[in-house]
Amino acid sequence: MEYKNLNKVIHSHPKDNVATAKSAISPGTLLILPKSKKIIAKEGIPFAHKISLQRIPRGAPVVKYGERIGRAIREIKPGEWVHIHNVTGERGRSKGRKKG
Repeated sequence: MEYKNLNKVIHSHPKDNVATAKSAISPGTLLILPKSKKIIAKEGIPFAHKISLQRIPRGAPVVKYGERIGRAIREIKPGEWVHIHNVTGERGRSKGRKKG
């Protein structure tokens, strides 16, 4: 197991349930977060992509910068890569806007 610390990720806001990789993170990397929280990367996380800091249930919001940026389309476990395969974006969408 590769041991690293908080310097591998950016955790922007206390409400965030994701952090952003400052460089590529290998599977098995142990990340030490504030308040001694520890997360092990379950898979490779590319540079500038998000990693889950906690369990995010299907349908629950994905929060970055303290704001909801999307919704989980399946359960996301701590340490998993958070991207278009498990999140649908919600930014820029208006409830009143017609499709098509």
